[in-house]
Amino acid sequence: MVIVGVDPGVRVTGVVIVEAKSRGSFTIRHTEEIATDVKTPLSERLNCIFNHLSEIILSFHPDTIVLEKLYSHYRHPATSILLGHARGVVVLLSAQMKVPLIEYSATQVKKAVTSSGTASKEQVKKMVSYLSGLDEPLESEHISDALALVITYLHSLNL
Repeated sequence: MVIVGVDPGVRVTGVVIVEAKSRGSFTIRHTEEIATDVKTPLSERLNCIFNHLSEIILSFHPDTIVLEKLYSHYRHPATSILLGHARGVVVLLSAQMKVPLIEYSATQVKKAVTSSGTASKEQVKKMVSYLSGLDEPLESEHISDALALVITYLHSLNL
């Protein structure tokens, strides 16, 4: 089973491709940060994300895409709107390419990975590295978050 985890963002979108094996083990086949230039118009940035994710999906033929649900903080409503645009690109690709989409809230992911729904980003990053069998924590917060989404999905399958 091939799973794509996506940590959506207009500035940086983290993507991880994982091949699930038996008994909950998995292999990371690909990681990527899709970065866009803040000086570029929003439509071009979303198109960049769309094109890169399309290529990844066509290359790896995933069985599932896992995406973080939209979270909105009352102090930063514009951030939520931009995040919604990036999420929309992923949702559209899922529908167009007929790849099932699974969504989890940040709290669900933190709880699945660290056993605490209020874990810090650093705690999640360390646990993701540990659960993945990596010697060092991932440098990219975006890739770590994408991988945490995949791990959450794998836990839900009880492989």
